[in-house]
Amino acid sequence: MNNKLAILNGSYKKALGAILLKEFPHLATLAVADVLIDPSGKTGRVWLSTTDEILKTVEQRRGDIQNQLKKHVVTRYTPSFTFLLDDKYLDRIDNLFNEIRHED
Repeated sequence: MNNKLAILNGSYKKALGAILLKEFPHLATLAVADVLIDPSGKTGRVWLSTTDEILKTVEQRRGDIQNQLKKHVVTRYTPSFTFLLDDKYLDRIDNLFNEIRHED
């Protein structure tokens, strides 16, 4: 990945984190795990560390979130983001539950 895309990915990750915190302050289990923008800058993927229910809620508000992104990160195109569930988050939760079971 070239340096420009890496900087853009980082900028969108930071901006999305701020927007999601503002839009969903009551959801403590919501965090941006990673952002990957394609080289054209028109589409991107966002991995969220959260649950399926919260992911669906975020996906329903995708238009509002993308409109707010225009104010935070100024580029020629605002990417159309696809929100995905970060599998690593679920693996960590499973590991914690397994540790609790083994302690009992």
